[in-house]
Amino acid sequence: MRTVLLALLAAALFLHTTQALKCHTCNLADSNSKCMTETTCPSADTHCLTAVGTASVGSITATVITKECAAACTAGAHTYGGITGTVSCCESDLCNVSGATGVKLSSLALLVPAGFVLSLLRAAL
Repeated sequence: MRTVLLALLAAALFLHTTQALKCHTCNLADSNSKCMTETTCPSADTHCLTAVGTASVGSITATVITKECAAACTAGAHTYGGITGTVSCCESDLCNVSGATGVKLSSLALLVPAGFVLSLLRAAL
C-alpha cells in the first residue's frame, strides 16, 4: 500500500503542469480603463509590470500607463523635471488591474484600526 501511495505521489509531482501567468497589458494608454487587455504571458515571464508616467506643465497634467509581462521587475519611482515615473510589480494572475500609483492598504492594515475603534466604543458603553 505504501509503495502505491509513493508511486501516486511521484506521478502527481511529475505530471503537474504549471499555468502561465496572466497579466493586463497595454502600451501608453491614457487611462486605466483602456488598459485591461488580458494576456497570457510567455513561460519565462513571472511578473506583471505596471509603469505609470505623469508629466505636468502648469495646470496641464498628462498620464500614460503601460502594463506588460516581465521576466524581472524592480519597483520604484523617479521624478525629474516635472515628470514622474512609477513602476510596480506583482506575481499573480491579473494582479496589475489597477493603474493607480497610490498606497494600497491590505485588509489586515484596515482591520487593526477598526478593532481599536470598536474596543474604545465597547469600553465607553
